[in-house]
Amino acid sequence: MSTLVMVEKDGVACMAAETLTTFGSWKQLSKYTARPEKILRIGESYLGLVGLVASRNVLESVFAAGELQLPEVQNELELFEFSRKLHAKLKDEYFLNTGDGNSEAYESTQMTLFLMNRFGLFGMYANRTVEQVQRFAAVGSGAGFALGAMYAAYEVDAQVEDIARLGVEAGAEFDEASQGPITMKKLKLDR
Repeated sequence: MSTLVMVEKDGVACMAAETLTTFGSWKQLSKYTARPEKILRIGESYLGLVGLVASRNVLESVFAAGELQLPEVQNELELFEFSRKLHAKLKDEYFLNTGDGNSEAYESTQMTLFLMNRFGLFGMYANRTVEQVQRFAAVGSGAGFALGAMYAAYEVDAQVEDIARLGVEAGAEFDEASQGPITMKKLKLDR
């Protein structure tokens, strides 16, 4: 699946991900694809995604069409309202299969996204949960390993990009669906 992390410390934020693509038991290393990155730049924000590879194509198409703009999200409510509009577009125009819906309270978006902008770090999860993150977060099949590594590194005198890198490296070391090289995006926060 993936290892995607985001970290904030001392007024700086960093998002990092590994670059392996998997299709079931088949894996595609970054050297075999022209665009292995899991972090997209949308305006002044970065979107990191895990899940189906098609989600990157869908999101790029949504934003390229210009009909739906990613707002400069400042809080959870703003991201949630954007997610409602995005979900409707995914269903209506991109034929999102939301699942049977019988066991879940809300339709799934079938993707998990991390958003990083000058106002902070935000998670938008497949189950329709939206949250603002403090310190660090990780998603994907390597998330457990990444969280442990970032927890251990956060309180020591490590820089934000070193903490993020350690998280993704731990995911790549111990999760079979994660492998480098690592891509990173960093920005200064407005606090």
